[in-house]
Amino acid sequence: MMTMDAQERPNSMPDRRPRVSVVCPFYNEEQIIERATLEMCERLQASFPGDFELIMVNDGSTDGSHDHLIEALQTVKLGPVRVLSYPFNQGRGRALKTGIDAARGDIIVTTEADGSWGEDIVARLVAFLDTYPAYDFVVASPHRSGGGLVQVDPRRAFLSRAGNWLIRNLFESNVTMNTGMTRAYRRSVIQPLVVFESGKEFHLEVLLKLLALNFVAGEIPAVLTWQTHRLARDPTAKRKSSTRIRRTIFTHLRFLVMAQPVRHFAVLGAATSLLSLIFLALAMRNLFIGEPSGLFALVGLNLILFTLMLIGTAVTLYQVREVMIENWMKYYPKPHPPSARPLKTEHGFTAD
Repeated sequence: MMTMDAQERPNSMPDRRPRVSVVCPFYNEEQIIERATLEMCERLQASFPGDFELIMVNDGSTDGSHDHLIEALQTVKLGPVRVLSYPFNQGRGRALKTGIDAARGDIIVTTEADGSWGEDIVARLVAFLDTYPAYDFVVASPHRSGGGLVQVDPRRAFLSRAGNWLIRNLFESNVTMNTGMTRAYRRSVIQPLVVFESGKEFHLEVLLKLLALNFVAGEIPAVLTWQTHRLARDPTAKRKSSTRIRRTIFTHLRFLVMAQPVRHFAVLGAATSLLSLIFLALAMRNLFIGEPSGLFALVGLNLILFTLMLIGTAVTLYQVREVMIENWMKYYPKPHPPSARPLKTEHGFTAD
């Protein structure tokens, strides 16, 4: 169950719909939550005077994050801030979806509140969608030319680069940051999307589904800086990442199998069919020279059967995927956004 604080009750909201909604989830961030939120409000007020809302989603924090934030917002009035709260932790994906569903702006931005993606990142994302109306959403990427990773643990930086390279090539996507949270969507594109993942896999699920529905993605370079002390109440406190690397890798691979089933199983099928031909050729050779050939023939035939199973699995998963896509589209009110299915348009991306 989600609770509402005084900052977000309906009678405290302006009647006019804001142009930009910014959604920032947080969990156990009592060291930085006050200054991060206040600085985010100041940046939004400078970029979109009176035409924004900031939605902070408390994902069941067990420290003083929520109380510190409410106290700060009651002390300093900076703009329309809404605080949504869960009584227990449900995961970043669920927090983001909750904030997205509550957003009223025409453009919805999801990002970290601490400015780790750059102080101007929200303005740049919104400017991109304003400048290029053919794009449905835009992703901030440290892997684009002009972007980068600063003060990020080398192991995590390597996994990010390698993982996104793998996803990009397996999914045939030009997006270089498939797993990042910092993005901007048109409200008509993101709010109707059916999403099931509650954790950080949410980012990849959203991206793969939007691309499967033929929505058009853009991308801008951004520098991601791991913030440690700048906003902390206690300068000696250290922030910890909540990413579970093994679980994240497993779930991301699962998404990729469903995203491109024919391609992945076709590669396996080609490999097993080649092996079957080799074993059958060996069986024929042994037959002609009078050597035992039964084992080679048996292995070759079994590999042929396995190849047929892979082909059948690929076809089945493809059909399941198509049915799922049709079901996702049912949640989009007519008329559908121009780039969505059933139009057969290619995905467009910006140059570096």
